[in-house]
Amino acid sequence: MEELLMHREEPMVGDCLGYPCIDLDLDDAEKILNIITDRLGYVTSDIQDTLRIIENFDESYRYAVKKFKEYLVPVKSESDLIKGRVVIDRVKLTRIGNKKRILIIFDRRVKKELLEEALLILKEQKR
Repeated sequence: MEELLMHREEPMVGDCLGYPCIDLDLDDAEKILNIITDRLGYVTSDIQDTLRIIENFDESYRYAVKKFKEYLVPVKSESDLIKGRVVIDRVKLTRIGNKKRILIIFDRRVKKELLEEALLILKEQKR
């Protein structure tokens, strides 16, 4: 399923081995994380670290390639793990020509409805 999601023009919520996921352009990824943060009402260390990865895409991508890592795992605080507030499980950075994309794989506890709502808000913001 992951391969079907990668590189779609219209982002949608998919399933990556039981984890909800979304494949997005780099600009949309930052926006959707901000929308999700607003909807949840809190920011977690994994969201902050993912935003850092997005902001430093080129360096993060080089690191992943150099270390033969298909996925990057954002830092998660122990407190967020215990409270069940972790949002992002891992991310996959891809480049196709000059296009930069990111597959965000969310924690299993993140509701697909929240992600679908965030995508609708993102779509409306683009109009």
